Amino acid sequence: MELFLAKGLDASLYEIAKGAGVSIGTLYNHFGSREGLIDAVIPGVVGTRLQELAASATSQPTPRARLESFVHGMFSLLRDDPALNDSVLRRYPEASALLDICATSTDLGRTLVREAHADGSLSPNFTEDDLVSLLWLAGTGGREQSAPPGWRRILERALSSAWTAP
Repeated sequence: MELFLAKGLDASLYEIAKGAGVSIGTLYNHFGSREGLIDAVIPGVVGTRLQELAASATSQPTPRARLESFVHGMFSLLRDDPALNDSVLRRYPEASALLDICATSTDLGRTLVREAHADGSLSPNFTEDDLVSLLWLAGTGGREQSAPPGWRRILERALSSAWTAP
């Protein structure tokens, strides 16, 4: 778990086995695959972090504040948490338990976009797919060592331009 959380879901299985004091063969015999290991150890951690974000976002007083809280929280998680980043970007699609958790979070984001549309605070031109794209870009920028330094500022500008005038 520690290596996945520190390095992301593509952490070396050899290092994981070594840290657990077992052979890599034992790891495969017990979990079957990298995805089996991921589903065994990561969904609880990622799920807890996404649930905390959801609780924080949905406690905000307005649709705009809820969506802003969700987006900024996701930006931070994607930047600071390699395992969560890999999960949200679906780098291991065969890890089905993980995908279910991420789908719940994506569904919340889509709901928050619809709520902000309904109260008029979000431009109708900003779609649910735009939110998913912003999060994908944040995940990619947060994980890519060679990302240009202004990538987050560009995402913030894209979100800022989506709001309607108060």
